[in-house]
Amino acid sequence: MKTLRILYHMARADFLERTRSYGFLLMLALVMWIGYLSASGQFRMRVPPDHIGIINSAWVGATMTVTVSFLLGWVGFYIVKGSVSRDYTTGVGQIMATTPLSRPLYMLGKWLSNFAILGITIFILMLEGLVMNLVFGSEGLNLWALVAPLLVISLPCMGLIAAFAVLFESVSWLRGGLGNIIYFFAFLFALISTSALTTVGTPGFKINPYSDFTGWQIIGDSVSHAAHAAYPDVTGGFAFSITNLSATKYFHWSGVQWNADILLSRLFFLLVAIGIVLLASLFFDRFNPSRLRLIRKRKGSFTDNADPFPGSGPLSTVPEAPIAQASIQVERRLTPLNNAQARFRFDALFIAELKLLLKGQRWWWYGIAIGLVFAQAFNSLEVSRILLIISWVWPILILSGLGCRESRFDTRQIVFSAPRPLLHQLPAAWLSALVVLALLGSGALLRFILAGATVSILGWITGALFIPSLALAFGTLTGSSKAFEVLYVLWMYLLTQNVPMFDFAGLTPQSPLYIYAPLALLLLALAVFARRRQLRSA
Repeated sequence: MKTLRILYHMARADFLERTRSYGFLLMLALVMWIGYLSASGQFRMRVPPDHIGIINSAWVGATMTVTVSFLLGWVGFYIVKGSVSRDYTTGVGQIMATTPLSRPLYMLGKWLSNFAILGITIFILMLEGLVMNLVFGSEGLNLWALVAPLLVISLPCMGLIAAFAVLFESVSWLRGGLGNIIYFFAFLFALISTSALTTVGTPGFKINPYSDFTGWQIIGDSVSHAAHAAYPDVTGGFAFSITNLSATKYFHWSGVQWNADILLSRLFFLLVAIGIVLLASLFFDRFNPSRLRLIRKRKGSFTDNADPFPGSGPLSTVPEAPIAQASIQVERRLTPLNNAQARFRFDALFIAELKLLLKGQRWWWYGIAIGLVFAQAFNSLEVSRILLIISWVWPILILSGLGCRESRFDTRQIVFSAPRPLLHQLPAAWLSALVVLALLGSGALLRFILAGATVSILGWITGALFIPSLALAFGTLTGSSKAFEVLYVLWMYLLTQNVPMFDFAGLTPQSPLYIYAPLALLLLALAVFARRRQLRSA
C-alpha cells in the first residue's frame, strides 16, 4: 500500500508540473486541430479508389482512432518525453536519489504521468467527436460505437508510446535530439511494417492483432469487408490519407466487431509497455553524480579535485599563515571601454551567433552538407527538390536551439542583460540560421535558376525565410527544442508526400506560397513578443 501511495503521488506531481506549462496548452491546441481534421472528413479512411463510409458515430470514432494512432503515435512521444531530463537539469533528481525510491518505481511513476497526459488527449478527442458527430453526422449518436475504438485501440497504443518515451530518456545517448530523430524513423518503419494497408481486406488476408499496435489492420479489415458487401466489385485494400475525392461511393459501416482476441491483444500491448518501463530502469543511472561530473568535465567545468586558482598549487599544500596574513584582499578592476570599443557592431554579433550555431559539429557533418549541395546542383529538378528537403532537415539539431538556447544553458542573465537584445541578439540569431539554410540549399537554388523554375525559386526564398522564423518562434514560446524538432520533421515528411497545404517550398503547383511569406513575419512577431515577456521576468 505504501508503494502504491508513493507511485501515485510521484505520478501526480509530475503530471501537475506538465499541465502548468505553455507546452501543454500547445498540445491541447494541436489535439483539437487533429480532432477537427479527422471528424470533419479532411483525414479520410477509404477503400480505394473512392469508397468511403457514411459519416456516423462508428465512422467518426474509427477515423479519429486511426488519426490518433498515426499523428499522436508520432507526436505524442515528443509531447511526453522530457520529464526525466527535467529532473536532471533542475537538480530534483539528485534530491530524489538520496531517498529509498527504487529505479523501477521511479520509471513507473514517469510512465504513469506520460500515460495520463496522452490519456487526456484521448478524452478531449472523445468530447470533440461527440460535437463533430452531431454537426457532420448523418445518423443519430451511438456513444459506444464512437468511443469504443478510442478506448480499446488508442489508449493501449498511447501506453506503448509513453513507455518508449521513458526508455529513450533512460539511455543517455537517446535522451537528446538524436533520440528524437531515431524515434521518428523507427515509428515510420514500424507503422509501414505492421499496417499492411494495401492487403487489408483482400481474400486470404488474416489480421494479427498482436502485431497491430496501431489498430489499423483491425479497423481496415472491417471497413474493407463492409465496402465489399455494398460493392462486390471492390477488390479490398484500405487507405488513410489527406485527400479530396471528386466522386465518392458511400457504404454503411456499423463499426468493429470486438472479440476476445482483439481485447486480449490490447491487454498484451499494455503488458509490453510495462515491460519496456522495467527495461528502462536497467539503463537508468539514478542520477549518478559521477556521471554528471564526467559530463561537466567534458564541457570544461571544474571537477571536485580541480584547482580554482591555477598556478597556486593544490589547496592542501598551501602552508599555514599567521592570522594577520590569513585575510587577503583581492581586488578586480574592469577596464573601461573607450568610444570605439563601446560602438555596437552587428556584423561581430552575427558572426558570433553563426559560430555558436555551428559549434560542436564534426568534420563529417560538413562533409555530408557539402555533398548534398553538389548533389542538388547536378541532378534533375525533381531530385533536386527532394535533396533540398533533405538538406534543410540536416541542420535540425542546430536549428532547434534557436530561441531556447538561453534557457537550456542558463545564460539568460548574460544574454538578456546586453543592450537591446530584442533589436540586436534576436535578429542576429535569426539571420545566422537563414545563412546556414541558404548555404545548404544553394545547389538547389542554382539548379532552379538555370532551369528557369520561377515557382521553385520563390518557394526556396519562402522556405529559407519561414524555417528560421518557425524555429525561433517555437524556441522562445516553449523554451525547449523538442516542439520544433517534432513539428519540423513531420512537416518535412508531409512535403515529401506532396501535400499542398504544407508546401512552403513551392514543390507542388498548388503550393500556397502567398500564405507562408506573411506567416514567417507573424512567427517573428510571436518570437519578439515571447522574448519581451522573458526580458520582463528575467
